[in-house]
Amino acid sequence: MNVLVAVLVLAAIAAAAALCWPAAQRTGLRLWHPTLAWLALHAVFFGLGSARLALDGRTGPGLYVAAAALVFGAAVALSDRLARRRAGGVPDVGSQGDEPSADAAPLRPLAVVGLAALGLLLVLPTLVRVGLPILVEDITGARSELAGPELQLLRVAVPALALGIALGTVLGSRGRLASWLVIAVLIVLEIALASRYLAAELVAVLYIGIGLAGWRIRPRLVLAGALIAIVGFGGIQVLRAYDQAAGRELAFAMERTVNRVVLVQPRTLEALQAAIPAEQPYFAGLTWLRRLGPALGRPDIPNLGYWVYPRIFPGQTPPGYAAPGLIGEAWANFGPFGLALFALLGVATERLGAFLSRRRSATGDLIAGTLAVVFLARTHALGLNGLAFLLVLVVVWRIVAAEGLAGAHSALRDVLRWRA
Repeated sequence: MNVLVAVLVLAAIAAAAALCWPAAQRTGLRLWHPTLAWLALHAVFFGLGSARLALDGRTGPGLYVAAAALVFGAAVALSDRLARRRAGGVPDVGSQGDEPSADAAPLRPLAVVGLAALGLLLVLPTLVRVGLPILVEDITGARSELAGPELQLLRVAVPALALGIALGTVLGSRGRLASWLVIAVLIVLEIALASRYLAAELVAVLYIGIGLAGWRIRPRLVLAGALIAIVGFGGIQVLRAYDQAAGRELAFAMERTVNRVVLVQPRTLEALQAAIPAEQPYFAGLTWLRRLGPALGRPDIPNLGYWVYPRIFPGQTPPGYAAPGLIGEAWANFGPFGLALFALLGVATERLGAFLSRRRSATGDLIAGTLAVVFLARTHALGLNGLAFLLVLVVVWRIVAAEGLAGAHSALRDVLRWRA
């Protein structure tokens, strides 16, 4: 039974990818389709780890992870089929390769740079108070101070600036070496914040963005980038807990990376499944309305990440935060019925792919769409409220940083009517 569940997890993710592939082909996005990006991270952060837990007899996470993948894939397939019927004989711009050469949403370079600078300014008071995390003695403590709404504009505007530079629309097409040096500085800046996910999101935005833009990416560069990312991720792990890593840095980096990437998310889901509903009834959506709890007669609604952390790492002081992600929130609020969230996510992600297929030649929409792809794919760690807030910021960034809203409105209307 344990082996069957482990196989089921991997088979379900493969089946979901097969269900998503027709939509990826129809839009012409193929491997760059946002549904495949979500499935890739679902496999890495939940699939492998939950299969490993299943081999130890802990099958709960694996069954839920497999079901979420299948529901997601089925919703994508249904949404794609509806679009094929409603679009009728209208050609798909993305699949025909006849996109107009003119930029329908050119960037405003000063606005792009200004939004990134504003993002840095919003976190500057925290940096002045606690210091640059990578340089202080208590790296983890300093890094934990960099959180909350004031950090979110940085997550949107700095990767957007980096992609705009890479596409040659912020600093111009000349001096490509200088442009990539500026991008390297932005990556180093986010690493200096001792943040794994900020740097990873920036690199992901670059990778997906230039892929959507039609750049030919050499496999050797992908391999080199992956190796650099692994080394950088492991290095940050060592720096953030050097008191534990001293003398065994390489082994510590490898163990910590596997735990943080492959196992921690399934273990978080497992802890939530063990506690809910056995110890705590399903929250029925209240974890997304914590601020309204007192008005609803529920002043005790917990923050799931802090609530579940001691169950995963008992006795650790001070306790930390374990991101439940959308899948953890789905279980905590609705149990098996929470899988309906992944049907909605599948439809939203498929429709995002349809929008991108129409607007790949519009730089502003390409960058905003790439940011949305990355944040949707990041729902392995992002909850519903965090995702919604970031997507609102993406829309604000698009309005401020780029021109040409009329074309975007037209494309969005077709997407929402399943005419694309």
